Amino acid sequence: MITQTIAADAKGRSSNGSLEDSGLEMVTNRRKVLSESSTLADVSNEDVISPEQETVLVIKSEKSESTSASSQGTTEAGEKCVPQIGLTYADSTPCPIETVKAPKGSPNVVFLVLDDIGYGGLGCFGGPVETPNIDRLAQGGLKYTNFHTTGICSPTRACMLTGRNLHSVGVGSLMEFASGYPGYTTYLSKEAATMPEMLVGQGYDTYCVGKWHLAPSDSINAAGPYDQWPMSRGFERFYGFLESHTSQWYPDLVSGSTRIKPPATPEEGYHLSKDLVNQSIQYISDGKSLQPDKPFFLYLAFGAGHWPHHVPEAYIDKYKGRFDMGWDAMRNQTLAKEKELGVVPENTDLAPRDQWVKAWDNLTEDEKKVYARFAEVHAAYIDYTDEQIGRFLDYLEDSGQLNNTMIVVISDNGASPEGDANGFTNTVMWANSVSEGGDSTGFQNDFLPIRNITNISTMLSKIDEIGGPLSYPTYPLGWAMADNTPHKLYKWTSHEGGTHDPMIIYWPDGIKEEGGIRSQFCHAIDVVPTVLDVLEFDAPEVYNGVTQKPIEGISLAYTFANSTEPTHKKVQYFEMMGTRAIWYDGWKAVAFHHLNYGPDFQNDTWELYNLTDDVSEVHNLADQYPAKLEEMKDRWWAEASKYNVLPLDDRAGARYSALQARGISTFTYLPGVEKIMEPAIPDTRNSSYTLTAYVNTSGNDSEGVLFSIGGRFAGLSLYVKDKHLIFDYNLFNMKHYRVSSINEVPEGEATLGFEFEKTGRWKGEGRLFINGNEEGSVDMSFTVPARYSFEEGLEVGQDPQTPVTDDYQSPFKYTGDLEKVEMTVAND
Repeated sequence: MITQTIAADAKGRSSNGSLEDSGLEMVTNRRKVLSESSTLADVSNEDVISPEQETVLVIKSEKSESTSASSQGTTEAGEKCVPQIGLTYADSTPCPIETVKAPKGSPNVVFLVLDDIGYGGLGCFGGPVETPNIDRLAQGGLKYTNFHTTGICSPTRACMLTGRNLHSVGVGSLMEFASGYPGYTTYLSKEAATMPEMLVGQGYDTYCVGKWHLAPSDSINAAGPYDQWPMSRGFERFYGFLESHTSQWYPDLVSGSTRIKPPATPEEGYHLSKDLVNQSIQYISDGKSLQPDKPFFLYLAFGAGHWPHHVPEAYIDKYKGRFDMGWDAMRNQTLAKEKELGVVPENTDLAPRDQWVKAWDNLTEDEKKVYARFAEVHAAYIDYTDEQIGRFLDYLEDSGQLNNTMIVVISDNGASPEGDANGFTNTVMWANSVSEGGDSTGFQNDFLPIRNITNISTMLSKIDEIGGPLSYPTYPLGWAMADNTPHKLYKWTSHEGGTHDPMIIYWPDGIKEEGGIRSQFCHAIDVVPTVLDVLEFDAPEVYNGVTQKPIEGISLAYTFANSTEPTHKKVQYFEMMGTRAIWYDGWKAVAFHHLNYGPDFQNDTWELYNLTDDVSEVHNLADQYPAKLEEMKDRWWAEASKYNVLPLDDRAGARYSALQARGISTFTYLPGVEKIMEPAIPDTRNSSYTLTAYVNTSGNDSEGVLFSIGGRFAGLSLYVKDKHLIFDYNLFNMKHYRVSSINEVPEGEATLGFEFEKTGRWKGEGRLFINGNEEGSVDMSFTVPARYSFEEGLEVGQDPQTPVTDDYQSPFKYTGDLEKVEMTVAND
């Protein structure tokens, strides 16, 4: 390097533009120094000393030591590099641009989350479903037989991704049931950095594929806000669905922050479980192609086994006849297998049949046929998803990544009671408190029949459709009871049937024991601290400028090489929609509370169990140890006060209704607007409203959908076909209210409208209009009470996923010129 130092002498510039002695020195590597009179040609002249050697510009005091910029840019180990800035890059020295890199050999991390799978639902935990690929993970890793969740999906996922308790991070209930209390905002606290937020700062790629259900329900539309969508909570890429569930055939898909169409149709072999694995492999492959040594974190959350239970027919055929023995016999069979596998103690008693479930032998033959089909479909659904998991594991193995990938498999809660007495071929009816088979158990809500429409005979007529694209099914309560063997009660509750779930941790490079069983009590909040322990770094105390809550779980790494080490956990509380429990040192106190039962929590009955000797909560010791029960209840109140559990609130429908669009009465929708999802859709269920479409027909042959909400399983559609304006209202695909215009739609500009006049609760009269003239009417004696769909929303100019009516095939886009659709809602 050559450094030229020239004393400035009279080279400094004064304020009036003259040159004077400034006491500065200037440096140049030119033979001919540039002056005020230098031309552009002088500047561009390559008249420099040794241009091939490194040169620097130094501007320093006359009395200072001459120090090169390059020496300023270098640092001793541990010191921060300071770039030296000259007039051009040739006269400056940069610092290295440092990127965070994970330590060499850091393991990949996968959270593989299943949905609504009870403790006895998987093959490796004694269940009737063949799950060879999940079994493969269990055989090569550790099964945790005392793992617990919150009893329902969103809160469990919040715990698993943050390492904090559900109410502590504001997710004390489902995203649909927000309220203005700290534990129930459904706004995942920014004081609780998520696993991907922590790992992306440690040099990991972070991917979210599948179910999210951690964005408040009023934020899942194009208007946002997006700050609780996956890519705002630490994930760099997202492909999946935002709500609690979606159709496996026609899902509501989001890529990044944009809704997209599925890449194929069921007729072309599409199924969401397969799609999610395809996308997971693609994301990992993309990253590894560029940076093979960079580890990844993948959160892969399947829809299975949450309803709707959808699966190709060939997989259903595999299970034909396997459930004909019924749920009572299945429970005994599962418990025997659980004992054989060692996932329950030998002295485990089977919890009595729940009072809300009929004995299988007391059912009619028609009921047995329908209910067995539901069980076959559910089993096939899990089997098919397990096959996709196998493809994912094969990819990791073939690419040499499997052994250094830590895979944590859980179910987010126990098996679901949402099928109630009869199950559903269309579970949208469950969301509207309607019984499809005509019966109601009374466990959650009083599900009401629709006179002359809902009965078991109607369900039997659809038996071959169950599981396919024409269905939206879930199984009855009795099968949920069987899947939760040996425990009592279900998802939504704080009993073991709701919260005691399977977990597997697989990591060949870090866990040497294969097929081990771990019985230490643990909870979903313990997963994040386990990963942090394995990776040897702490959760941040401050993240994005926000002071963080401490991690509230404990690491389970101590169990990896120690099957007999006593649990390190001391206490864990539970609360879900008013049901509540406390675990402390092997004891558990629990109180059941019916959903939507009212605020009389003081009269709920508390039970007491010693789970060390009674894992299935069969032997209630409350009367035998009253002092112990009072001590446990006091502990629950202490934990509740500590973690924002209060106030207790059992309301579901009322909290969801508060989110549904009100106040605004006039809306204008343009063609191409992104699908609008409930609860943001204006009220067409129990309110008067009008629709007016402004069109310009083309040769009077224009046809297609002008406006639609929902689809095959409930919805409405205003459309033109065969030159006539038609309105179709789909009541759960059980009954259609349809009216067609008397006259043809005229050529040229026209207004095409529909008006619903509410005449009572959930009923009214509909009228069609062309250019303001009435063209027909229909009496609508029963409308959808609560919601139309979980994946099909409000659409303009099309009905793209499943058709509201069989009168057309989706998407049936309008072929004329549709200017806009105006909607007014009375909110009456």
